[in-house]
Amino acid sequence: MPAHGHASRAGPEPMNPDVVDAIGNLREKRVLSDEQATPLLRAARGELVSVELELRALLYAGVLLVTTGVGLFLEENHERIGPAVIASLIGAAAAACLVYAWRRLPPFTWQAATSPHLAADYVLLLGVLLFAADLAYLETQFRILGPDWPYHLLLVSLMALAAAYRFDSRAVLSLALTSFAAWRGVAVSVSFATSHAAQAPAVRANALVCGALFTAAGILSARSRRKAHFEPVFVTLGLVLVFAGLLSGVFQDGRSSWVAWEIPLWIVAAAVIAIAYRLRRVVEFTLAVLAAYLGLLRLLADAMEGTAMVFVVAATSLAVVVLLVAVQRRMKETA
Repeated sequence: MPAHGHASRAGPEPMNPDVVDAIGNLREKRVLSDEQATPLLRAARGELVSVELELRALLYAGVLLVTTGVGLFLEENHERIGPAVIASLIGAAAAACLVYAWRRLPPFTWQAATSPHLAADYVLLLGVLLFAADLAYLETQFRILGPDWPYHLLLVSLMALAAAYRFDSRAVLSLALTSFAAWRGVAVSVSFATSHAAQAPAVRANALVCGALFTAAGILSARSRRKAHFEPVFVTLGLVLVFAGLLSGVFQDGRSSWVAWEIPLWIVAAAVIAIAYRLRRVVEFTLAVLAAYLGLLRLLADAMEGTAMVFVVAATSLAVVVLLVAVQRRMKETA
């Protein structure tokens, strides 16, 4: 899996004497100036500690707090201020965030774009979330789409997808994909509920289709080298949906039904495990192992019961954890 930024460390890296000596020699030969050599020496000596991961976590938490605050504001003030004014304020805030992102983030490129403004990506995410909140508020107040209200999720998905590609944002891409999946799930649930039919098969089918679509999009991005760094986002979410769809079939009632889902679940899980191990993809490997394990538990639950099942679950859970830790360590050693 591609590395994303610098790893966060609890303490400084140990000093690398070979690199320190090489930098010193280059400075003595005037290949490097003192200004160039100083930061390189600090890094080689382990005096620099990256806090990028912590900063990103704080910024993401800030975005969530702001959007939560907007929700509370809507709930407390929509009658006093009026829906038109509130919708205008949220729309203006979303537009301001998008304008800020447009000015700060790099221009469009099919390759990975590096921005000197760490917060700009999260301001962009905030702008897209505010846009989605504004659409949802307008729909609840004015019933613009009526019974077709789930289509506002599709609009959010398309807008977020365009913003993700324009501004090279994996966070916004995740929002686009989850909004699209939510649109398919909600739309099918509503339509099937009105006809008093069972919703589960339709929702399951949509999860499988969306998962396959996202996975294919990720593979295509990597092969075409067009936003290839988006591939992990597409594939990870795609596999989550595929395994969720398969597991929903495994855990449904009726032996004649759920047994038929076990075989495709294990086939897909085995394929993902083999490919993920070969490519050193820890997240995908973990997802596949957990999915196969849950399928195994369903099979054991049908054959065992009571205290024996409790001990089996405890023992197998520990075995799975040990396996995942060992494989992850092995992947890091051979990467």
